[in-house]
Amino acid sequence: MHAHRLSIIVEHLWNRAIRRPQQLVVFCFGVTVLLLGLIAVRGMILLRDHEMQSLQQTQQLRVAGISQLLSAESERLIFLRNYTEHLLAIQKGPYAVPSDGHLQAAYAHRDEPVWELPVPEGDAVLYGVGPAQLQGLQGFERRDGDLVAGLYVARALGYLISTDPPTAPAIERKLTYISSNGFFVAHPPVSRQDVPAIMQRIARSAYFRNNLPQANPSREMRWSLLPAEDGRDDMYLTLSVPLYLDEQFRGVAVVEISQDSLDNYLIASTHTGVRSFLMDAEGNLLASGGSGGSVKPGAQFSSVVPPAWRDTTARQLLSRGAGTLRSPDGSRLLFQRVGDTKLLLVDYFSASDLLEVFMSQMSVLFGASIVSLALLLWATLKAVSELFAHYLERGEALRELAETDPLTGLANRRVFESRFAIERNHRRRDDSALSVLMIDIDRFKQINDQWGHASGDRVLKTVASVLRETLRTIDVPARIGGEEFAVLLPKTGIAEARQVAERLREVLAQTPCEPASETSPASPAPRISFTVSIGAAEARMESCDELDALLMAADRRLYAAKANGRNRVVSDDSVVDDPRQLTQTTP
Repeated sequence: MHAHRLSIIVEHLWNRAIRRPQQLVVFCFGVTVLLLGLIAVRGMILLRDHEMQSLQQTQQLRVAGISQLLSAESERLIFLRNYTEHLLAIQKGPYAVPSDGHLQAAYAHRDEPVWELPVPEGDAVLYGVGPAQLQGLQGFERRDGDLVAGLYVARALGYLISTDPPTAPAIERKLTYISSNGFFVAHPPVSRQDVPAIMQRIARSAYFRNNLPQANPSREMRWSLLPAEDGRDDMYLTLSVPLYLDEQFRGVAVVEISQDSLDNYLIASTHTGVRSFLMDAEGNLLASGGSGGSVKPGAQFSSVVPPAWRDTTARQLLSRGAGTLRSPDGSRLLFQRVGDTKLLLVDYFSASDLLEVFMSQMSVLFGASIVSLALLLWATLKAVSELFAHYLERGEALRELAETDPLTGLANRRVFESRFAIERNHRRRDDSALSVLMIDIDRFKQINDQWGHASGDRVLKTVASVLRETLRTIDVPARIGGEEFAVLLPKTGIAEARQVAERLREVLAQTPCEPASETSPASPAPRISFTVSIGAAEARMESCDELDALLMAADRRLYAAKANGRNRVVSDDSVVDDPRQLTQTTP
């Protein structure tokens, strides 16, 4: 009965509709527009979510890239300091390299207002000034007794810094070594006529004054934001570290990263409609990019954002680490801390910018049919899928850079510690064994001295290759120091660990290494033969579950192996010699 009545009502409405075709078309069109509107709204919501996820992923990738850049430049600066201090120590000792004609000529002109020393290879320059020009410059003094040795070291350093490319090709970087003896070596080169003014600016600069003994007694790395010294409208993010020899201040090594190049990096990697800022804990802008373009050097974050965000400080954002903030006007801030630094990457976009992005991508939907809408959705999903795949690929590449030793390709110490924590939990759960090995190349310094550092690097790579090929897939080999390696052996007792160590020792002793092609050693041997000493420790035997304690036990036995003749494995403390003797053993 009810179905019959409903059928009658529907038929009545249909009959009325077909008698008014214009109203029917308007009604159908309205329903269609309403449905399309609902689909468009739903699409905008989905697109907004995708856009936010895309912005967050892009920011994470850029933060990882900037963190990797700063980390690499910091490591490069530490290497330059260690390399320079090592050469200075050699030149002071019995193995000092004799001076040549160029060094003597530079020494003869040392009292002139400006003098120079040619750098044979590369395009770095080495300039010095006379004692008169050093008068009144804090931190500088002329020491004739060690001037020739210092010039020899600086010349070698000049070749090194002129052939060392930046971590990122788009980043403009300057490397400078400033000696307290009144000279400097720089790359890119500077003009001779600017040298007196440059020395004056160096003496006044924060990166030099903040590294003087009284200002930096802990000798830690310092960074600061400074204006360009050549008068350009640019700022530089500087990383600097002091150099010492026998507790005597010998100078400062500096890396300067141009704000312009950081701006270009952000401009190239920022989404349309988004403004991106890199700033320090005080809100000073180090770089900016995106829809707003670059900012003036020395600008503050509060001066380039709308009033709604001016009370938001960099320290507040740094304390939170990462996240998203939304203001009443609909604008948003995406922020994330850059690694372990006090730098912050902030992305800002207004509600109108976000709506414009959405509408520009949704406009086709309002004028298209259902088929066009389906094709557009398919194309959008495909593009997003490919974009995410690209981001994942980049993220994997950055993860690999952060987790591996760049020379050997083995795990670095951070990854080694992470894997140890996992295996320690397994051991606690099933009471299994867990051992570690400490491996050190015997007389590695002699290899470097005889064959050169390039050949020494090949020896390190050879050790890494043997570790990968000889160990199990569950074992974790890592490079944790210069010529020191560590191996994590899950589910392995001390007896089996010793067998593994003996096998590694024997294989490495039988695996000679091809020297670098440019090496001309004093020895006629065509290949480099080397041995290793190995110390082993097991968690149960040591009654400890902490990595540092376990590595300390293995390291103690490693030095016992060296003290008892090298090229051997020590897995217990029965052969450990007097610690006073062990400290005198040559690595």
